[in-house]
Amino acid sequence: MADSPHRATVLEPAPSSVSADVSPRRRSNRFRPRVLLVEPDRDMRAALALGLVSAGFEVLAAPALEDILGELGEGRPLPHLVVAPAESSAEGMDGFTFCERLRADARTEHLPVYLLSHREEPHHRQRTEAVRADDYLLRPVSPQVLVSLARLKAGRSAFAPAYEAHTVRMPLAQVLLALLCGSRSGRIELRDNEGWLSFHQGHVVDASFEGERGLIAIRRMLFFGSGAYAVSFAEVLAEGKLLLNLKIYASLLLPAAERFAALCGLGIPLSARLVVDFKRLADVLKSLPDDVGQVIRLFDGQRTVHIALLECGLPEVTTLEVVTLLYAQGVLVPANLIAERESVPQSVPPFFEPVLSPEEEEPFSEAFETSGPSRAA
Repeated sequence: MADSPHRATVLEPAPSSVSADVSPRRRSNRFRPRVLLVEPDRDMRAALALGLVSAGFEVLAAPALEDILGELGEGRPLPHLVVAPAESSAEGMDGFTFCERLRADARTEHLPVYLLSHREEPHHRQRTEAVRADDYLLRPVSPQVLVSLARLKAGRSAFAPAYEAHTVRMPLAQVLLALLCGSRSGRIELRDNEGWLSFHQGHVVDASFEGERGLIAIRRMLFFGSGAYAVSFAEVLAEGKLLLNLKIYASLLLPAAERFAALCGLGIPLSARLVVDFKRLADVLKSLPDDVGQVIRLFDGQRTVHIALLECGLPEVTTLEVVTLLYAQGVLVPANLIAERESVPQSVPPFFEPVLSPEEEEPFSEAFETSGPSRAA
């Protein structure tokens, strides 16, 4: 690729910021994956670049594709991800032609490429597949979505069948939002839980999580799914109807998942076993709504918070909000705390044993005496 006038701007994370850590294996904090970002709109370019830099990426930003061709030439370090406009610039090159040029060069053919478009044209999806772009997204694209996609693919081959990730670095709720913003089809599969989810061109088409199917499986997978997972891209064959589209997900389910994660961050582990402090409950009972009773009854010191959330008739987020409030008020406390405060007496009364007088210490001894020879006579 021929050099061109250099009008690109390099933005780097602060020295103290954490690496983007795009590999499934932890990399050195000095590793800064580079994203080549082309965006004609100055404000949008600045917002996307700031989001990427804040997430630990180094960004090379430019207003037109012609401004960054020299950055892909011989002797230049290649970026780990390219984000380009689908529409043509004033000079005439569009993102499809640009991606086609990348794929034709052995040096750049494996670079992951995302194409952004102002509007969806009927032929765009076919052209995206023809030039082997990784995905095609409609503007406006939020920095949050671009960061999730960058963490998923930056530094990896554009043609890998699956991409590994982890909920600590990429929460399921965020990666699903990013995938629904694209045009691809595929599947998210949890490694540590029994759960998977299929998506197709901006819709969730099927899901299963710990014995549940459908919408409840989607919700519980986002709330309780954790650990390593894989994202694979392929055509999805679904027998059922579309379960969830991007608009409904972004307006209803995503806020609920974020609220659930925020409540979990307050410090009550889902594995904790809580019990009711009835003395404290009596003090605040008049101030509690009637519906709280169905939550309180579940905490017997045996159920975990996780099990209580599944068994309660209220929505999981609502139940966790109630649990958090009751815990803050001292109504629900760790089961071991009550056990320590109300210790078991050292000597337990023998309720089912008869109390014998000294002369009756062996009342049945005669019945069990061995018969001697004199009695036999």
